[in-house]
Amino acid sequence: MPEWTIRPPEPRDVESLAALHVAVWRNAYRGLIEQPLLDALSVEAGVDRWAATVEQATSAEHDHTVRAAFVDDQPVGIIEVGTARDDDAPRSAEVRSLNVAGRWHGKGVAQALMAESLGTSDAYLWVLRGNDRAIGFYRKLGFELDGSERYDDVWRCFDQRMQRPAKGPFETPARSSRAPQGPSA
Repeated sequence: MPEWTIRPPEPRDVESLAALHVAVWRNAYRGLIEQPLLDALSVEAGVDRWAATVEQATSAEHDHTVRAAFVDDQPVGIIEVGTARDDDAPRSAEVRSLNVAGRWHGKGVAQALMAESLGTSDAYLWVLRGNDRAIGFYRKLGFELDGSERYDDVWRCFDQRMQRPAKGPFETPARSSRAPQGPSA
């Protein structure tokens, strides 16, 4: 498999990010979220969401980071990490979303995205109850279920909270490559 490059997504990427998001959700959540809800996902609707997410992440007042892994200029994974949004947040940072194309599972893309975006920060996240693959992955990165659950009215499912304390940086997989970094703003 070719190497990936991690970089902040740009406005020109939003349609392909929306397509990735729809494909990942339809694959990963089959049997965990009602099928009509997954079937209703559309790239067109996702374009607006990802355009807003990319724009907010690059604004001067942003409170989150978005990074994507690209192969041949097509996204194969995307992560959004930001300040905690929950009133009772157990940690300072929240992994808001992590989506990786199925054919890239187990290749180090998700781990590299986590390393790039989270570093050594303490963090928490919400994972769909029953998503054993994701729970196992997050456990490898030091996250543990903390017993908190919430019901998602939109997706009609339960989420479980996982958290980890601050720790050393993740080991970035050797197959990844990073885009050159420009000057800091």
